[in-house]
Amino acid sequence: MNHRRHTGKIMDILLGHFGRQSPASLLTRAFLTIILITVADYVTGPDLSLFIFYFFPIITVSWFLGKRQGIVMALSAGVAAALHDLLSMYSYSGAIPVDVLQYWGFLQRTGVFLIVSVIIAALRSSEDERRHDEYKLAHEVQSFLQNQPSPSLDHFSCFGFCKSYDHLTGDFFDLVRFAPTKLAIVVGDICGKGVSAALLMAYVQGVLRSHVLSEQKLGGLMSVVNRALYLSTAEDKFATLFIGIYDDESRTLTYVNAGHDPPAVLRCNGMAGGSVSASSGWTRRDTAQEPFTGPLPEIVKLKAGGLLLGVDPSAKYTVNAEKLHLGDILLCDTDGVKEARNEQGEMYGLGRMTSIVSAHREKSSVELHGLILEDIEKFVGMEPQFDDMTLVVGKVL
Repeated sequence: MNHRRHTGKIMDILLGHFGRQSPASLLTRAFLTIILITVADYVTGPDLSLFIFYFFPIITVSWFLGKRQGIVMALSAGVAAALHDLLSMYSYSGAIPVDVLQYWGFLQRTGVFLIVSVIIAALRSSEDERRHDEYKLAHEVQSFLQNQPSPSLDHFSCFGFCKSYDHLTGDFFDLVRFAPTKLAIVVGDICGKGVSAALLMAYVQGVLRSHVLSEQKLGGLMSVVNRALYLSTAEDKFATLFIGIYDDESRTLTYVNAGHDPPAVLRCNGMAGGSVSASSGWTRRDTAQEPFTGPLPEIVKLKAGGLLLGVDPSAKYTVNAEKLHLGDILLCDTDGVKEARNEQGEMYGLGRMTSIVSAHREKSSVELHGLILEDIEKFVGMEPQFDDMTLVVGKVL
């Protein structure tokens, strides 16, 4: 098993290396490889044939660049092999014989090269179609899960959205109203991107939805998800996850955090005049482009929980509860929000986000959500972003 895994990693490294090459670079290297093989085959003499090595540049080009370039490479290899034969015969006989057998040898080798090239190109095309179908299926599943309506309670409104810089993302959130006065708030981040991360996200979200209605203890629910992720994925796959249950009757948020960037509760009834506790991470230089000049809210970070998911199947998780009050605002996000960077390499940060919310705390959760994303877009400008952004905003009414 370890040997197979090691071989697989070597193949991944080689495929990744060739996949990063430009078409011109790959073609140039393939032509040079054919020339080197021809020269080496001539030098080693007739007793040692290097004919099989011509297939490596043909297969590489056909797989990564397609059928047309593969055919060109196959013809080049056929000509090179024929030239080698002519030079070898001349070296041993002093003349270059021209007969039907020479033409037949050239056609035979070139035909084999062309067949291999076409087969490899067809296999790559089939693989691309299969991946496209998987990608489409994963995107449909993810779109269905992410585009669920945002439920609200009588005294608590909540809104979430995931902005992906690829069509598939490992970020996810879920808002599940499972009782007249209870709302489950879930935000997570799966390691990696692409189809595997999207399908793993759907799996974790499915496990959560199947247990959240019956599992009353959040610590037990997180342990169930952790074991399921550990047993069903590779060693290098893991996830961070925050689960909160808000009770509208008691205005209490019971939560557990498995290695996720701690959500923040902005206490709008407990203002700190111009500064926030050091644990909040707020500094004056983190203010937004139009800084909020009023009193800053106390910020409570929801850290209690345990290890991220998928690492240790026996991990235990601590549950905590936070009493919320009228006007308090809950901000749950993934690291792509606060780590969004501008052209100077500065990160958006928690301070800018809390400053925007504090300046507009009378607005609804939907409006606050839009203001934060709009401020992030102004902050990053034209700088390309590579991490997905998921943000859930809740407000006690």
